[in-house]
Amino acid sequence: MPHAPCLEPLGEGAAKEQVRCLVAEFESVTDPRGAFGVRYRLSSLLAVVVCAMTPSGHDSITAAAEWCRRATSEELAAFGLPYHPLLGRYRVPSEKTLRRVLGRLDPGEIGAAGYDYLRPLLSAQARRPEPVMPDGGAEREQHRAHRAAARAEPVRIRLRAIAVDGKCLRGAKRPDGSRIIVLSAVRHGDILTLASREIGAKTNEIPEFAPLLDGIDDADLAGVVVTADALHAQRDHATYLRERGAHYLLTIKNNQRGQAPSAPCPALEGDPHDPPG
Repeated sequence: MPHAPCLEPLGEGAAKEQVRCLVAEFESVTDPRGAFGVRYRLSSLLAVVVCAMTPSGHDSITAAAEWCRRATSEELAAFGLPYHPLLGRYRVPSEKTLRRVLGRLDPGEIGAAGYDYLRPLLSAQARRPEPVMPDGGAEREQHRAHRAAARAEPVRIRLRAIAVDGKCLRGAKRPDGSRIIVLSAVRHGDILTLASREIGAKTNEIPEFAPLLDGIDDADLAGVVVTADALHAQRDHATYLRERGAHYLLTIKNNQRGQAPSAPCPALEGDPHDPPG
């Protein structure tokens, strides 16, 4: 009876470790399937779809299933897919399996697991190499940079920002024909989605504002400027953000006639240690 190929044949150790970390992060996602008849681990299926749709550039479940069929045994082994001892190869999930499983998952839970995976990768900053010059040039350049920095004006710290906005998914419809709208919290700069929620057919974005931000840790929201359009210029939203220690920058239109459109914004000009508001 043939044995399952091991992971050692994989060429790049870093890529193999990234796949393992991705599978481990998706272990926290709740599996809605019953224990009977489950062939593929949910974490393995999610990791396969992510790798098929991001590095490979595919944009559909059909293309992701085709990517799985073209993958090598070493690549399938890295995702922890089951090995069939009689056929002598790894089992590959079909398009029907991927669609059925993905359609039953909570998008917010998947987004939270993906952000937990990306957080250490984005927070790690590459160290700039020191200038290399002959005859002690590196030390001389450091002293020169220190004197120039002492004479320059102090640099104001730029606050982090998160944009909250709802978008209609193009080409996506519910069984009753209504369009699907997703409310997302996206970080400025690297455009990383921190949380997302689907808006129900009989509601709007306003009641989903606080539940959306509840999925973001306090450490990631404290001291951050939350920007949103006029639909979210609500007193309850502003109170919620102050309680979470965040600043806010909201567009004011006719829905808030008592507010002055030209009022200054302390979050843009103040110190990051000022009280939120």
